[in-house]
Amino acid sequence: MPGHTLTLRPSGRSQTFSEGTILADALADMGVMVKTPCGGKGTCGKCRVRASVGTSGPAGTCLSCQARLAADVQVYLDELPQTGGRPYPAPDPAARYAVAVDIGTTTVKVSLVDCTHDRSWDLDVFLNPQRRWGHDVISRIAASADREVSSRMTFQVRQAVFSSIRTAFDAMNMSPLRIEKIVVSGNTTMLYLFLGLDVEPLGRFPFPAATRDFDELTVNQAVADQFGSAVIRALPVHSAFLGADLVGGLAICHGLGFTRGVFFIDLGTNGEIFLLDGAGEVYATSCAMGPALEGMNISWGMTADSGAITRISLERGTLGYSMIGEGEPAGITGTALIDIVAILLEENIIRTDGAFARGLEERVLPYPMRYVLREDIAGIRLWGDITLTQKDIRNVQLAKAAALAAGRLLLKEAACPADRVDHVLIGGAFGEHLEMRHFRALGFLPDFPGAVWHFLGNTSLKAAQKACCNGRFSAEAAALRNRIHEVSLSQHPQFATEFIAGVNFGQGRGSQ
Repeated sequence: MPGHTLTLRPSGRSQTFSEGTILADALADMGVMVKTPCGGKGTCGKCRVRASVGTSGPAGTCLSCQARLAADVQVYLDELPQTGGRPYPAPDPAARYAVAVDIGTTTVKVSLVDCTHDRSWDLDVFLNPQRRWGHDVISRIAASADREVSSRMTFQVRQAVFSSIRTAFDAMNMSPLRIEKIVVSGNTTMLYLFLGLDVEPLGRFPFPAATRDFDELTVNQAVADQFGSAVIRALPVHSAFLGADLVGGLAICHGLGFTRGVFFIDLGTNGEIFLLDGAGEVYATSCAMGPALEGMNISWGMTADSGAITRISLERGTLGYSMIGEGEPAGITGTALIDIVAILLEENIIRTDGAFARGLEERVLPYPMRYVLREDIAGIRLWGDITLTQKDIRNVQLAKAAALAAGRLLLKEAACPADRVDHVLIGGAFGEHLEMRHFRALGFLPDFPGAVWHFLGNTSLKAAQKACCNGRFSAEAAALRNRIHEVSLSQHPQFATEFIAGVNFGQGRGSQ
């Protein structure tokens, strides 16, 4: 396949790529991370760059997530849109600083930690650049069989993280040499890839995780010497599918006093779940929910970025929304997706089996909803071109069925009745804007008749933040990790049955 040269202006730095390479991917390989909150679907318009003739489109401004290299091309970086606006803290000359990172399958989150005063600030959130090799961990494990691809995935995520940190520190007028440590959390596959470990065994039965406690990396080993003498650490994992996100969440919950009668789920591309029974015994499992709840695999889905709708409500026959930033909405986040599907169910626009009700073309729907049918694909148009399709609803059903089946089987394996659960804890950034009434109406989790529900936010990131300030946190998390009884769903004889039984909306909510 012929190669084409991409040249960055005004620096003149260049690199050769194969024909057909997506421009955003080529830029990422060169350390230029353009924003793609819609996941590269071309709907949000935030990855626009000015390019010369050489892409699959005309010269001028183009969407880098859609344009492909067709000849030598020049991209003008001095005209990239600025992504500022995040309130950064004023540097404290007396404080000791660290950086916490949560590497998710879909999104990566970075925060600054003031270790002197035990406080933190969000610095950045961006899509994991490894998504070009698949939206789930199994796809990326399969891709890693090619050692060159595996090395590129490690390079990509490290480069994205370190570039994000440098950009934030430049904006704060703070030297990155002040960073004492970088602590990383995430699922086992993401951590292995970040640390440069072999992930191939994680996808092969019996799915061994040869390394559960990780050695420190120096910044020189990670090719990040711009951070001086900082060390890079990763939180401990339990197994191939129970990572540091679950172990860290368990430690965070214990620190908050949730030690028994607790059901916890970290909602994301993977659903990590643990149960603390009445005696404090720990049972845990994980399920593949897909990236729908993080805004991906949805026609107009996007991450929580400018232009993203985060909440949808229905009042007096009219839909309303809350969004990030100003102007016209560009897409919907996972929380808004839950809202709109629950509203459609409540208004009998979709049935409990997820299919659109008959006769919608004749019905007056809540404003501004319109039933549309394009190329035999049914959908509900919301604002502008934003449309929710039948496929989008099916993706929500798949995520919901996986979570409900996993929750039911975990309770069964622990011999813990649902009415013995006193607290239901929702982790993950997804839960921060979640409308609980809508979430429960769809039936994502078993019915817990006497439980109090709590949102804990991104416990994976919070665990990394704790480890920045508390030198004992990782050891305490590892001690809790060693108490886990893992329930493997991939080998469970009842998982398929429970999954199918949980596909319909409302399953699991009992009499709520």
